[in-house]
Amino acid sequence: MAVTSPSVVYRFGQFELQPDERRLLAGGVPVRIGRLAFDVLAVLVERGGHLVSKADLFKRVWDGLVVEENTLQVHMSALRKVLGTETIVTVSGKGYRLVPDVDKIDTARPRHNLPQQLTSFVGRESEIDELKQLLGTTRLLTLTGAGGCGKTRLALQLASGLADDYAEGPWVVELAALTDPGLVAQAVGDVLGIKEPSGKDLTRAMVEQLAGRHLLLLLDNAEHLLQACALLADALLRGCARLAIVVTSRERLGLDGELTFRVPSLSVPDPGQGRTPQQVLACEAARLFIERARLQKPHFAVTAENATALASICQRLDGIPLAIELAAPRVRSMSMEEVSRRLDQRFELLTEGSRTALPRHRTLRSLIDWSHDLLSKREAAMLRRLSVFAGGWTLEAAEQVCAGEPVAAAEVLDLLTSMVDKNLVVADERAGETRFGLLETVRHYARDRLRESAEGAQVSALHLTHVIAMTEQAEQELKGPKQLAWLQRLDSEHDNVRAALTRACGVEGDLVGGLRLAGAVFPYWMIRGFLSEGRSWLGKVLAVSTDVANASQAERAKALYAAGIIAIMQGDHQSSAAYLEECLTLWRRLGNRRGMALAQTGLGLGLVHFGKFAAAQEAFAACLAIYRELGDKGGMAYSLLNQGETASDQGNYALARASLEESVSIQRAEGDLRALGRALACLGRIARRQGDVASAAAVLGEALTILRPVGDRPGVANASEELARLALMRNRIVDAQALHRDALSIHRAVGAPEQVASTLEGLGNVVAAASPLAAARLWGQAERIRQELGAPVSSSDKPENDRSVAVARERLGDAAAFDAAWQEGRAMTLDQAVQYAMSAPAPLPDRQS
Repeated sequence: MAVTSPSVVYRFGQFELQPDERRLLAGGVPVRIGRLAFDVLAVLVERGGHLVSKADLFKRVWDGLVVEENTLQVHMSALRKVLGTETIVTVSGKGYRLVPDVDKIDTARPRHNLPQQLTSFVGRESEIDELKQLLGTTRLLTLTGAGGCGKTRLALQLASGLADDYAEGPWVVELAALTDPGLVAQAVGDVLGIKEPSGKDLTRAMVEQLAGRHLLLLLDNAEHLLQACALLADALLRGCARLAIVVTSRERLGLDGELTFRVPSLSVPDPGQGRTPQQVLACEAARLFIERARLQKPHFAVTAENATALASICQRLDGIPLAIELAAPRVRSMSMEEVSRRLDQRFELLTEGSRTALPRHRTLRSLIDWSHDLLSKREAAMLRRLSVFAGGWTLEAAEQVCAGEPVAAAEVLDLLTSMVDKNLVVADERAGETRFGLLETVRHYARDRLRESAEGAQVSALHLTHVIAMTEQAEQELKGPKQLAWLQRLDSEHDNVRAALTRACGVEGDLVGGLRLAGAVFPYWMIRGFLSEGRSWLGKVLAVSTDVANASQAERAKALYAAGIIAIMQGDHQSSAAYLEECLTLWRRLGNRRGMALAQTGLGLGLVHFGKFAAAQEAFAACLAIYRELGDKGGMAYSLLNQGETASDQGNYALARASLEESVSIQRAEGDLRALGRALACLGRIARRQGDVASAAAVLGEALTILRPVGDRPGVANASEELARLALMRNRIVDAQALHRDALSIHRAVGAPEQVASTLEGLGNVVAAASPLAAARLWGQAERIRQELGAPVSSSDKPENDRSVAVARERLGDAAAFDAAWQEGRAMTLDQAVQYAMSAPAPLPDRQS
């Protein structure tokens, strides 16, 4: 219904005057008269039957401007030609009067044309408040966002809440079905009840008729008609001071004074948070899913069993309201877990939109088809190529991977900017660098388009080449002063590493590239404690590259070394020895002395874990000699670190200190913070074992200060364990338990069983005074782990552990009960033991502040 459907009409004779529409009808047929003539007639009609002076007419029509009297006479003459010569009489010297009787008819007038919503509006409270504030600062507000993010529904909710703020209400013009830009003004005119006058431009007529009106105009779904909408909006805003316009579009209009608000997706559960029903329900996306699911199953509820699946659905659908509304009906025939699993085929799954919805809103694929069809050839090529990235990318990466006919490298930035404007690509600036990304649903769509094209293999190869170059540079930088910055970069690029490795290990993958990539990213996996994931990838690339050519044997040897070191960390010494022996054989065949030293380092670490310290020291000494000869400072520092740790475990503290202090000196100069922190932690361990409490506290504190920012999880855990043992020595029992538990959670998370055993032993020492039976259970589990690994307690720690066990057994005074508790600990699974350790009886209060 039109905004200007008249609130008052005047009828006289065969004529009808509609002031609000500025229309004169004769026998129901519009009559064309000039603008000023219409204004003169309106004054006469309002004063029907009464004299209207010339002064009043000049004031009402010309607003006090100085106008010649014959001007008024000209307009009177024009009116008499239309109305008849007897309709208006002149009262000489006084003015004019309309002769026919005038009937004034009041008519009802709608306040808006907003549709009645059939479903509830969920969330968005903060967005509504912000948009209301923004409309107080601008007259052109454009809501942009990805397809299906809820721009229209949010705009309608906003307009509904502002209905009383605009004297003539909010009016929505739906443009989605319009294909001809030339019809935009007509669509707006139809809603506003403004018809195109004969011989006059419709836009100009709208400006004239809306000039003094106070209303809110909502142009919905404007992205395919941007130029026409921009021209119309510009004209209306310049000519109508009390008019405000809200636009919904996947791309801004690009006008001066336009304020753009990007509509975010609904909030989704944080991947790092728990998955209780209460935590999931705190998110808008989950609440929307539940409300729509209850339209299908009235008793649908979130439970402890399905909360995780619901959280996964919301996350994988990026919190896009339309995608969630398309997923919810599936609960009629599928469990939440099944829906979540099927989202890898989301375009086949999400196809049950409302029959009355816009065609592009009935399936997930048609939603993105709409945006894709608006792209240029170069933009479409760019979008499908970007799908090879996972977890985002930088401009430099896009230039290296996506350039190529029809996309020139120099065009990449402009194309990215265009797709950000179209809300197909997301841009996020952090620490001075812009990182781009795709919503997961858009990435799935673009990936399908890439598969349909003939360029998938080429783009994947370019992506692998880029990721290899980046990780090989990172591998070198992780040894120096830029370590922190490169660790953070690898954090951002880890998903790209995973994606590249997945393709490299595929049927038609790049085996040599996979080896290079896995070998280069190995130090990052170690620092971050991604041991299981790293070993899994290394196992895959080694399994599919057993017959690599001689030119690639160096890459295989490097990957074998990485796999061997991780196997040691995980207590799998048999596999570790096999990996490292093959690694050593390949390096010898290639005559690479640095590689041979690396392999011997790994074999030496394996010997340490079997308690073969003398043989391990021989290996480390041989490696150190090679590194000194080659002038390899990093190799020297790590060999000294290994030599010092091993000497410490043997109780040879003089050699240990000398080796570690030289390692620390090298690392302070080279800037390898991880190696420096680990060397300091070992020096702190020596000070603790020798009873130098003050020195141990200072050195261990410095080690943690260095290792925490680096994010070296295993290193932080080892340093925390040393501080826990030091706290026990200082009778700070509660601190000791907390530090041991911190270390235990890390060791368990990264999959380091020997370190888990060591921490369980330390926790047993802490709780022994309060509960000898609890300590016995922890010691029993630690004993079992060590026996299964074949990893004995170090000779330096064994006396302390043995004393704690003896004291606890004596304190309990019941040998049978103590032995039974010990066996209970041995019988626990590792997870049961860790859980028990985390909830074991609290120790006695601290005996010293």
